[in-house]
Amino acid sequence: MTDTLTRPGFWTATVHETRRLTPHLQRVVLGGPDLARFPALGVPDESVTLYFPRPGEPTPPPMTLRGEVWGYHDEPHPPTGRNYSIRAVDPVAARLTVDFALHDHGPATSWARRAEAGAGLLLWRCRAWFRPPADTRWLVLAADLAGLPAATRIVAERTPGVPVRVLVDLPDTADARDLFTVAADDPTVHIDVRVGVGNGHGPGSLVDRLRETNLPDGPGYAWVAGEAGECRQARSVLRTVHRLPRDRAVCVGYWRTDAADWEHRYARFRPLLDQVYQDALAAGLNPVEAGDRMEEALERMTR
Repeated sequence: MTDTLTRPGFWTATVHETRRLTPHLQRVVLGGPDLARFPALGVPDESVTLYFPRPGEPTPPPMTLRGEVWGYHDEPHPPTGRNYSIRAVDPVAARLTVDFALHDHGPATSWARRAEAGAGLLLWRCRAWFRPPADTRWLVLAADLAGLPAATRIVAERTPGVPVRVLVDLPDTADARDLFTVAADDPTVHIDVRVGVGNGHGPGSLVDRLRETNLPDGPGYAWVAGEAGECRQARSVLRTVHRLPRDRAVCVGYWRTDAADWEHRYARFRPLLDQVYQDALAAGLNPVEAGDRMEEALERMTR
């Protein structure tokens, strides 16, 4: 039997089909023999890191194993990787569906716009955060365009009959088409769309709307996904205004408005910040909370 450390911790895939789902979402269906062993978590906000081919390459090169970690350890110019939600999994056909948010520019957007059948990708690391307690009686979801595919899958796969309120900031009302489709004729789903706010084009409305929302009675669960700074504010609102305990809310930063500046500052203090993150995990914080602890440390170091 192949040892788990020598079995590749990455998966190759090729584009099976593509289509424009909405004005700002491109659907890409991935296939290939490797996906038959892809460790899908079965959690509706599961995400995977996608690595794209470098110029002149049909597919990214394989990763190498170092210190029990798979990665591009020896590549001076490794392929670009980005995290994306898995919109759907078909284990029988070995297919994964990913809905790409289309922006004005960026490596993932450029790839998704021109992707054709047969184009290669490399997949690495599957993660998820949506973990409502068993007694959850209601859901509140808040997301921007980047978080919309996961929010849509949560609505589609939630426990039948659990009421859900969905707050979304989008560039275009038509971008919510898939969300409205999965919620069609379901009176337990309430969708509130705001257009032209957030998504890198000004302040978002999610934090204010969460603050003003009257949460239902009984035990529930809140899930927020979008810009990292906005998610930190949302977490504060859910904890301090609505008094939701740690296991009743999760807020996950999918992207950053100041990504280039953040990467530059992070690079200066990376060893110290990585230690802050590991210490937070060792102290019992979950990965999202540990990330917040690291963010706070970075802000102190760069004032």
